[in-house]
Amino acid sequence: MGSPSSERLRLGKISYLNVLPIYYPLESGIISHPFTLTSGTPAHLNRLMAQGELELSVVSSIEYVRYPERYLILPDLSISCRGPVRSVLLLSRVPVDQLSGQTILVSSHSHTSVALLRILLTMQLGMEVAFSHGSCTEVLAQGKPPVAMLTIGDEALRLREHSLYPYRWDLGEAWLTWTGLPFVFALWVIQRQAFERWNGALWEAVESLASAKEWGRSHLDEICSHALKEGILDLPQLQDYYQCLNYDLNRDEKRGLELFFQYLADLSEISRVPSLQIYSPLDCVA
Repeated sequence: MGSPSSERLRLGKISYLNVLPIYYPLESGIISHPFTLTSGTPAHLNRLMAQGELELSVVSSIEYVRYPERYLILPDLSISCRGPVRSVLLLSRVPVDQLSGQTILVSSHSHTSVALLRILLTMQLGMEVAFSHGSCTEVLAQGKPPVAMLTIGDEALRLREHSLYPYRWDLGEAWLTWTGLPFVFALWVIQRQAFERWNGALWEAVESLASAKEWGRSHLDEICSHALKEGILDLPQLQDYYQCLNYDLNRDEKRGLELFFQYLADLSEISRVPSLQIYSPLDCVA
């Protein structure tokens, strides 16, 4: 490999509409940046980060809590919501409180959403269910609709009005109703092992992402116009969707994240609750 000055940092991008406010300004050249971008599902990006094939990425919140020794969290960046999120939905053919003992089809693309569903069903509703993994779209195409299915990302936006599923449970809204806190689905993180190699270049990368977030937040009309080309939602639906999403990581988001981690520990999904280690310029080696 060449020197850091001659290379670009490898940055992961979720291939869903929900990250457009961050990545559109970068990819369109509106905000200058030091990145080479790699797209994929949350689970795929988690694997690339675990394998050291990306220096930075947006990853599922559960990736950080499972391997906190690998990462530092970028400041003030998340994919979160305080209420309905629109794109993490449990679609059911029967009322949700009648799902006890049933098998729910869940996407293999987001471990955080599956863990959140388990927490809500078992700890909030006191229900025991089983999970099977697969593509909701493919299973429906095979003519074998499950009694309920967890859909995420663009697939959830496409399927949310499906005629076979009159009952729709938005997990972001369910979490807020239960806890009073936002839910953080994803974080941007930096590989700890990238520090020595990249040194001060990492803070330039953090500032680029912060600038992209601010541009995206103040130009949602342009973001919606670009997202409209995907043909998933119409313009009013896109405007509503992006109003539901939050990209900050402030006090309440951190509290929600820490509570999620505590519930994961209570269910023995993790062995301990780590502290939130946030990256700062002071972490750069002089």
